Amino acid sequence: MIQFSARRAPSGELPVILAAGTSGVLLHEAIGHALEADFNQDGSSPYAGKIGEQVADDAVTIVDDARMSAERGALNVDDEGSATGRTVLIEDGVLAGYVHDKIRAAQSGVASTGSARRESYRHVPIPRMTCTRMENGPHSRDEIIAAVDHGILCETYSGGRVDLGGGDFEFTVKNAWRVENGKVTAPVKDVVIVGNGPQLLRAVTMVADDARMDPGGWSCGKKGQTVPVSHGMPTVLVSKLGVRQG
Repeated sequence: MIQFSARRAPSGELPVILAAGTSGVLLHEAIGHALEADFNQDGSSPYAGKIGEQVADDAVTIVDDARMSAERGALNVDDEGSATGRTVLIEDGVLAGYVHDKIRAAQSGVASTGSARRESYRHVPIPRMTCTRMENGPHSRDEIIAAVDHGILCETYSGGRVDLGGGDFEFTVKNAWRVENGKVTAPVKDVVIVGNGPQLLRAVTMVADDARMDPGGWSCGKKGQTVPVSHGMPTVLVSKLGVRQG
Protein backbone atom coordinates (compact mmCIF):
# COMPACT_ATOMS: atom_id res chain seq x y z
CA MET A 1 0.00 0.00 0.00
CA ILE A 2 2.86 2.37 0.75
CA GLN A 3 4.30 1.79 -2.71
CA PHE A 4 1.07 2.96 -4.40
CA SER A 5 1.75 6.50 -3.21
CA ALA A 6 5.54 6.39 -3.64
CA ARG A 7 7.41 8.86 -5.85
CA ARG A 8 10.24 8.04 -8.21
CA ALA A 9 13.61 7.95 -6.52
CA PRO A 10 16.10 10.80 -6.90
CA SER A 11 19.37 10.02 -8.67
CA GLY A 12 22.97 11.01 -8.01
CA GLU A 13 25.28 11.05 -5.02
CA LEU A 14 23.15 11.88 -2.00
CA PRO A 15 23.22 11.73 1.79
CA VAL A 16 21.73 8.34 2.69
CA ILE A 17 20.42 7.24 6.08
CA LEU A 18 20.68 3.48 6.66
CA ALA A 19 18.02 2.22 9.05
CA ALA A 20 18.89 0.29 12.20
CA GLY A 21 18.77 -3.50 12.13
CA THR A 22 17.84 -4.26 8.53
CA SER A 23 20.78 -2.33 7.05
CA GLY A 24 23.06 -4.86 8.71
CA VAL A 25 22.91 -6.77 5.40
CA LEU A 26 25.13 -4.05 3.88
CA LEU A 27 27.48 -4.22 6.87
CA HIS A 28 27.79 -7.99 6.45
CA GLU A 29 28.05 -8.21 2.68
CA ALA A 30 29.85 -5.06 1.61
CA ILE A 31 32.16 -4.58 4.63
CA GLY A 32 32.28 -7.73 6.74
CA HIS A 33 33.56 -10.07 4.05
CA ALA A 34 36.46 -7.71 3.39
CA LEU A 35 37.46 -8.30 7.04
CA GLU A 36 37.82 -12.09 6.63
CA ALA A 37 41.43 -13.26 6.80
CA ASP A 38 41.55 -15.20 3.51
CA PHE A 39 40.57 -12.15 1.44
CA ASN A 40 43.24 -10.11 3.22
CA GLN A 41 45.98 -12.69 2.79
CA ASP A 42 45.38 -12.98 -0.96
CA GLY A 43 45.30 -9.18 -1.29
CA SER A 44 41.76 -8.94 -2.69
CA SER A 45 40.46 -6.95 0.31
CA PRO A 46 40.92 -3.17 0.50
CA TYR A 47 41.81 -3.73 4.19
CA ALA A 48 44.84 -5.93 3.45
CA GLY A 49 47.87 -4.80 5.45
CA LYS A 50 46.03 -1.94 7.17
CA ILE A 51 45.83 -3.16 10.78
CA GLY A 52 46.15 -0.13 13.05
CA GLU A 53 45.07 2.37 10.39
CA GLN A 54 42.08 4.70 10.61
CA VAL A 55 39.45 3.31 8.22
CA ALA A 56 36.27 4.98 9.53
CA ASP A 57 34.93 7.75 11.74
CA ASP A 58 35.78 7.55 15.45
CA ALA A 59 32.14 6.65 16.18
CA VAL A 60 32.39 3.36 14.25
CA THR A 61 33.07 0.10 16.11
CA ILE A 62 32.34 -3.23 14.40
CA VAL A 63 32.49 -6.63 16.08
CA ASP A 64 31.80 -10.24 15.20
CA ASP A 65 30.35 -11.91 18.27
CA ALA A 66 29.45 -15.60 18.05
CA ARG A 67 28.19 -15.66 21.65
CA MET A 68 25.10 -13.50 21.05
CA SER A 69 22.30 -15.44 22.71
CA ALA A 70 19.58 -16.89 20.46
CA GLU A 71 20.95 -15.37 17.25
CA ARG A 72 20.93 -17.52 14.10
CA GLY A 73 24.68 -17.17 13.58
CA ALA A 74 25.63 -17.92 17.21
CA LEU A 75 28.17 -20.67 17.98
CA ASN A 76 30.02 -21.92 21.06
CA VAL A 77 32.72 -23.77 19.11
CA ASP A 78 33.79 -23.34 15.49
CA ASP A 79 34.32 -26.13 12.95
CA GLU A 80 37.98 -26.59 13.92
CA GLY A 81 37.09 -27.05 17.60
CA SER A 82 38.21 -23.57 18.69
CA ALA A 83 36.17 -21.66 21.24
CA THR A 84 34.30 -18.71 19.76
CA GLY A 85 33.97 -15.25 21.26
CA ARG A 86 33.79 -11.52 20.55
CA THR A 87 36.20 -10.37 17.85
CA VAL A 88 36.72 -6.62 17.49
CA LEU A 89 37.26 -5.83 13.80
CA ILE A 90 37.15 -2.03 13.83
CA GLU A 91 37.43 -0.09 17.09
CA ASP A 92 36.76 3.66 17.25
CA GLY A 93 37.36 3.80 13.50
CA VAL A 94 40.70 1.94 13.62
CA LEU A 95 41.15 -1.44 11.90
CA ALA A 96 41.80 -3.84 14.78
CA GLY A 97 41.84 -7.29 13.15
CA TYR A 98 40.26 -9.91 10.92
CA VAL A 99 38.23 -13.07 11.50
CA HIS A 100 40.64 -16.04 11.37
CA ASP A 101 40.63 -19.78 11.17
CA LYS A 102 43.65 -21.73 12.44
CA ILE A 103 45.48 -21.89 9.09
CA ARG A 104 45.26 -18.17 8.30
CA ALA A 105 45.98 -17.29 11.92
CA ALA A 106 49.17 -19.38 11.90
CA GLN A 107 50.26 -17.76 8.64
CA SER A 108 49.76 -14.32 10.18
CA GLY A 109 51.30 -15.19 13.54
CA VAL A 110 48.13 -14.53 15.52
CA ALA A 111 45.60 -16.65 17.41
CA SER A 112 42.49 -18.06 15.75
CA THR A 113 39.36 -16.03 16.46
CA GLY A 114 37.21 -19.17 16.40
CA SER A 115 35.83 -18.20 13.01
CA ALA A 116 36.44 -21.40 11.00
CA ARG A 117 33.13 -22.50 9.51
CA ARG A 118 31.97 -25.00 6.93
CA GLU A 119 28.62 -26.00 5.48
CA SER A 120 29.07 -29.71 6.27
CA TYR A 121 31.67 -32.45 6.65
CA ARG A 122 32.02 -32.40 2.86
CA HIS A 123 33.53 -28.90 2.95
CA VAL A 124 36.81 -27.33 4.07
CA PRO A 125 36.57 -24.85 7.01
CA ILE A 126 37.24 -21.24 5.96
CA PRO A 127 37.09 -17.89 7.81
CA ARG A 128 33.46 -16.78 8.12
CA MET A 129 31.44 -14.28 10.10
CA THR A 130 28.88 -15.31 12.73
CA CYS A 131 26.92 -12.43 14.34
CA THR A 132 28.31 -9.20 12.92
CA ARG A 133 27.21 -5.81 14.21
CA MET A 134 28.12 -2.16 14.41
CA GLU A 135 27.87 -0.88 17.98
CA ASN A 136 26.04 2.20 19.24
CA GLY A 137 27.29 5.69 18.53
CA PRO A 138 26.75 9.08 20.24
CA HIS A 139 23.77 10.39 18.24
CA SER A 140 20.04 9.71 18.12
CA ARG A 141 18.02 8.70 15.07
CA ASP A 142 16.16 12.02 15.23
CA GLU A 143 19.45 13.96 15.24
CA ILE A 144 20.58 12.11 12.13
CA ILE A 145 17.33 12.80 10.26
CA ALA A 146 17.44 16.47 11.30
CA ALA A 147 20.96 16.77 9.82
CA VAL A 148 19.81 15.90 6.26
CA ASP A 149 18.37 18.58 3.97
CA HIS A 150 17.96 16.45 0.85
CA GLY A 151 18.50 12.70 0.90
CA ILE A 152 16.85 9.34 1.41
CA LEU A 153 16.26 6.88 4.24
CA CYS A 154 16.74 3.20 3.32
CA GLU A 155 14.58 0.96 5.47
CA THR A 156 14.40 -2.58 3.95
CA TYR A 157 16.12 -4.36 1.07
CA SER A 158 15.05 -6.90 -1.53
CA GLY A 159 18.30 -8.10 -3.07
CA GLY A 160 21.57 -7.11 -4.63
CA ARG A 161 25.04 -8.20 -5.62
CA VAL A 162 28.42 -7.79 -3.94
CA ASP A 163 32.07 -8.42 -4.76
CA LEU A 164 32.82 -10.22 -1.49
CA GLY A 165 36.51 -9.37 -1.26
CA GLY A 166 36.59 -5.87 -2.71
CA GLY A 167 33.23 -4.71 -1.38
CA ASP A 168 31.70 -3.20 -4.55
CA PHE A 169 27.93 -3.49 -4.18
CA GLU A 170 24.55 -2.78 -5.71
CA PHE A 171 21.45 -3.16 -3.52
CA THR A 172 17.77 -2.79 -4.37
CA VAL A 173 15.90 -0.97 -1.61
CA LYS A 174 12.38 -2.26 -0.99
CA ASN A 175 11.19 0.56 1.27
CA ALA A 176 12.77 4.00 1.17
CA TRP A 177 11.72 7.52 2.08
CA ARG A 178 12.67 11.04 1.07
CA VAL A 179 14.29 13.15 3.76
CA GLU A 180 13.71 16.86 3.16
CA ASN A 181 14.69 19.75 5.41
CA GLY A 182 15.36 17.42 8.32
CA LYS A 183 12.08 15.48 8.09
CA VAL A 184 11.03 12.12 6.66
CA THR A 185 8.42 12.95 4.01
CA ALA A 186 7.16 10.81 1.12
CA PRO A 187 7.97 7.18 0.26
CA VAL A 188 10.06 6.60 -2.87
CA LYS A 189 10.18 3.56 -5.14
CA ASP A 190 12.58 1.84 -7.51
CA VAL A 191 15.63 2.78 -5.42
CA VAL A 192 19.03 1.22 -6.05
CA ILE A 193 22.10 2.16 -4.01
CA VAL A 194 25.56 1.52 -5.43
CA GLY A 195 29.05 1.93 -4.06
CA ASN A 196 31.95 0.28 -2.30
CA GLY A 197 31.75 -1.01 1.27
CA PRO A 198 35.01 0.38 2.65
CA GLN A 199 34.33 3.73 0.95
CA LEU A 200 30.81 3.74 2.39
CA LEU A 201 32.28 3.13 5.84
CA ARG A 202 34.60 6.12 5.46
CA ALA A 203 31.58 8.24 4.51
CA VAL A 204 29.68 7.39 7.73
CA THR A 205 29.55 10.68 9.63
CA MET A 206 26.90 10.00 12.30
CA VAL A 207 26.07 6.83 14.25
CA ALA A 208 22.93 6.53 16.39
CA ASP A 209 22.37 4.84 19.75
CA ASP A 210 19.62 2.47 18.53
CA ALA A 211 21.63 -0.59 17.48
CA ARG A 212 19.68 -3.80 16.99
CA MET A 213 20.02 -7.08 15.15
CA ASP A 214 18.03 -7.83 12.02
CA PRO A 215 15.32 -10.35 13.01
CA GLY A 216 15.36 -12.00 9.56
CA GLY A 217 16.81 -15.50 9.23
CA TRP A 218 19.89 -15.05 7.05
CA SER A 219 22.27 -17.47 5.36
CA CYS A 220 25.55 -16.43 3.77
CA GLY A 221 27.18 -17.93 0.69
CA LYS A 222 30.93 -17.92 0.13
CA LYS A 223 33.11 -20.15 -2.04
CA GLY A 224 30.24 -22.56 -2.62
CA GLN A 225 29.35 -22.92 1.07
CA THR A 226 26.28 -21.61 2.87
CA VAL A 227 26.16 -21.06 6.65
CA PRO A 228 23.67 -19.32 8.99
CA VAL A 229 24.59 -15.78 10.05
CA SER A 230 23.21 -12.76 11.89
CA HIS A 231 23.88 -9.06 11.46
CA GLY A 232 22.72 -5.69 12.73
CA MET A 233 23.62 -2.05 13.25
CA PRO A 234 22.30 1.29 14.49
CA THR A 235 20.93 4.04 12.27
CA VAL A 236 23.82 5.74 10.46
CA LEU A 237 24.26 8.68 8.12
CA VAL A 238 26.37 8.14 5.01
CA SER A 239 27.36 11.60 3.79
CA LYS A 240 27.45 10.58 0.12
CA LEU A 241 26.29 7.41 -1.64
CA GLY A 242 25.29 6.58 -5.20
CA VAL A 243 21.52 6.43 -5.73
CA ARG A 244 19.72 5.60 -8.96
CA GLN A 245 16.36 4.43 -10.18
CA GLY A 246 15.90 0.70 -10.57
